[in-house]
Amino acid sequence: MDINAKLLVVGRATASRGAKVRLLEEAGLKPSAVDSGSAALECFEAFDLVILDADAPDDEAPKICKSIKERSPSTPVLRITRASDAAADPLVDGFLVDPVEPSEFITLVRSLLRLHRATSELHDCEARLRLVQQSGGLALADCDLVNGQASWSEKFAELFQLPADAGEKRLRLDAILDMVHEEDKAALLTEYRRLLRRGGRFERDFRIRRTDDAIVWVNARGSFIEGAGGRIERIFCLCSDITERKRAESRTAQLAAIVASSIDAIVSIDVAGRISTWNHGAEQLFGYAAYEALGRRGDFFVPPDLAGERATMMQRLMNGEAVEYQTQRRHKNGQLIDVWIRGAPIRRPDESLFGASFIIRNVSAQKQREEHVRFLMRELTHRSKNLLAIIQAMARQSLSLHTTPEEFVARFSERLSGLAGSHDLLLSDDWAGASLVQLIRSQLQHYDDLFDSRIRLEGADLILRPEAAQNIGIALHELSTNAAKFGALSVDRGTVTVSWTIITDENDRPRMQLRWKEQSGPPVILPAHKGFGRMVMDRIAGQALGGHSKAIFAPDGVCWELDVPASAVIREKADAMPG
Repeated sequence: MDINAKLLVVGRATASRGAKVRLLEEAGLKPSAVDSGSAALECFEAFDLVILDADAPDDEAPKICKSIKERSPSTPVLRITRASDAAADPLVDGFLVDPVEPSEFITLVRSLLRLHRATSELHDCEARLRLVQQSGGLALADCDLVNGQASWSEKFAELFQLPADAGEKRLRLDAILDMVHEEDKAALLTEYRRLLRRGGRFERDFRIRRTDDAIVWVNARGSFIEGAGGRIERIFCLCSDITERKRAESRTAQLAAIVASSIDAIVSIDVAGRISTWNHGAEQLFGYAAYEALGRRGDFFVPPDLAGERATMMQRLMNGEAVEYQTQRRHKNGQLIDVWIRGAPIRRPDESLFGASFIIRNVSAQKQREEHVRFLMRELTHRSKNLLAIIQAMARQSLSLHTTPEEFVARFSERLSGLAGSHDLLLSDDWAGASLVQLIRSQLQHYDDLFDSRIRLEGADLILRPEAAQNIGIALHELSTNAAKFGALSVDRGTVTVSWTIITDENDRPRMQLRWKEQSGPPVILPAHKGFGRMVMDRIAGQALGGHSKAIFAPDGVCWELDVPASAVIREKADAMPG
């Protein structure tokens, strides 16, 4: 308000100076007064108006005005003079010819005070605008299309590599377009031409390529302003460098794509422990759609007996520690799932914690594989011991008082070969079992052309357990060797029939009976002593499988019978039929 304005009246004549002071006081103002320019400069402060009275010499007034303007360029000066040429002084903001008319004097004083106040406010606004530009990284440009002039801020100049001081220079559109990235140029030019015809507001993101080949993303917004005649006369544009924001958006989009496409469950929670993200992998793994999981507490799919374990891990996370462990989680259908969990705290830029994220992977198949490997290792240890025992027995029985070293090597090698054939079948099926038909064929592989003519197989194929395949294979090897040397396969007319069937005993338990029958061979002579082959046929094979076996040396041909519980021998029925 004018009542608080600071005024200074400078004049030598006491009466004239006092008259001016009284007029100002009567108008509600509170002026100060001094009698000379030097006194004015001694007491000078940020006055809102300085009044030079008419009694100052004409050559002294300009010096006083100059000194005042040097001290405070924004302070207006009102000069009262007896000469009308004072209006030519550029340092004077207003003048009156003495003697002044009181109302005119007060009116001009008030006008100059308002002008000073408006100028000060304008300077304050400009200062605040510059502060906003500097702190916000904003770049401003104001183009006057009528006179072809433009002004721009330092930030705008820095962004588009223009001179810092616009002065009276023209902002050329082609200079800006030359910097625009090739992929954005056509769309930006089309938008500019449309606005130049119709006017209005705009906002667009585009890229520019600087002289150092750096790519910078720019957000430009503003207005094309119409004049009184409907023609676009002015363009006001506010720009900002959004390169970091675009990079962050790109990283966020990439991360979102990874999360969305991941086969792993990716879940995050807030500090209250409620689920804030639940990706497609989580939906697939646990059976809950995102809308069913979001907002719920993160322990809703944790088995009750594992709640304590989760609480411990969550406490470590809230302390800022990453965690990794294997545990179980419950599917929507109630099934328990073996999972691997990797959790990490989520922090704000100020390092404060506002949640945690988890990668959850289904490791059920891995657990099964590991258990299978452990099972195989146990089986391998057990079977290796059995195999060594069998080989030792074969070695002892192959070596007798009546054999030469050459005969021992031949017999032992044949028996090892037969045993290896059984093992090859088992290995081909990951030691899960072996086909009975294939087992018989492997032990009689030297007579492959005799199948279906002199060697007949009768019975539906069965898948034998590994132990059964191994023991039956040894017996078949001894039978085939004996038949080739002394029995039905040693003459052209002899035949071998291998038959098997499943029966039910008196306790309604299934048993497998297998029979080897030779016919039309040489007359059978009962062996003088029991060797390894006879022991296998008479005792070892049957006892090893929980049943019994025996060899019958009938005159018309050797017969071997095996009778054992089906559960000890058969894994499952095979689809293939013998042939």
